[in-house]
Amino acid sequence: MEKMKDLKVEFTQYKKGEIITGTIVMITKVGAIVNIGGMRDGIVPINELEPIYKEGDAILTMFTGVLADNNCYILKHEGVAKILEEKEKLNGLKLGASIKFMPNEITQSGVIGNYLGYRVFLPFSQCRPKDYVSIDNKNEIDAIVIELDNLKKSIVVSTKLVDRGQDEVFVHEGEVYLGKVFRVYPKYAIIFLSNGVKAKLSVADYSYDRIDDLTAVLKEGEQLKFKIIKTNADNSRTEVGVKQLFIDPAIQKLEELKIGQRIMGKVVKVLPNGAVFELDNGLNAFAYTKDNTDRANVETHHLYKLGKSYETEISNINKLSKKITVITNFELNKKN
Repeated sequence: MEKMKDLKVEFTQYKKGEIITGTIVMITKVGAIVNIGGMRDGIVPINELEPIYKEGDAILTMFTGVLADNNCYILKHEGVAKILEEKEKLNGLKLGASIKFMPNEITQSGVIGNYLGYRVFLPFSQCRPKDYVSIDNKNEIDAIVIELDNLKKSIVVSTKLVDRGQDEVFVHEGEVYLGKVFRVYPKYAIIFLSNGVKAKLSVADYSYDRIDDLTAVLKEGEQLKFKIIKTNADNSRTEVGVKQLFIDPAIQKLEELKIGQRIMGKVVKVLPNGAVFELDNGLNAFAYTKDNTDRANVETHHLYKLGKSYETEISNINKLSKKITVITNFELNKKN
């Protein structure tokens, strides 16, 4: 009895439309009786059964949830293999994926078609001349996905990228490539990655240290590793970084600090609402004027002198923004 309960629990896991593999236990005039591992067998109607099947064969079916007259659940077999194939294709649908789609309309801006229920758009800017006539010949078009919206079930594709080779040209954010410096300017450099993609390196993305002129640290022809930090659908506007290959030293220093910890700091800027301190560990911190006095209308320069060092206490650390807040009036803090 307990075994029958287990089978029932297992069987009730099947849902309408679910694709399952069963074993043919008998072939009758009305169809193939299939063991699907539950309290009831299934039946594939004889008109959906190919002659090649025999008892003991595995068969791919779809659960309908409908009972036949013989108390077996009706199973769909015809077209199930194609449905499964399409599901597998959809699972592999992503930026850079190769697809074949059937065009059905040409507009002023490009070719429109469909792919497994998705609307496909091939802009003329991404289209080879030979693809213009494909709609007239009713031929499928080989293309590469450059934009994908699963919610709207829409795809933008390129056929130009097909000739160049998918693996050669597609890069994604977070990937690391070897690249060669082509041109260097004070604020940015042009980089050619090892797969031929052209990219831009901004001076701010070269190092965590402040650099005002990229030509002082980077030479044309130099080869380095670069990390993709931003790119668009067809990689025509790709940005890379060098500093992103390493852990930000500021983050490491933040990890070493604790709330309540005292550390010396020098005032490097005085503002109306507070002062900026350069701490002994090299990080900057901010002390709000209002948090360090109980007197009304006190101006910051009355509390802090530019260039003077003070003992500070860490009052807040925001690791996301890499901002530190400190206090210098310890007695006032105790009162609060």
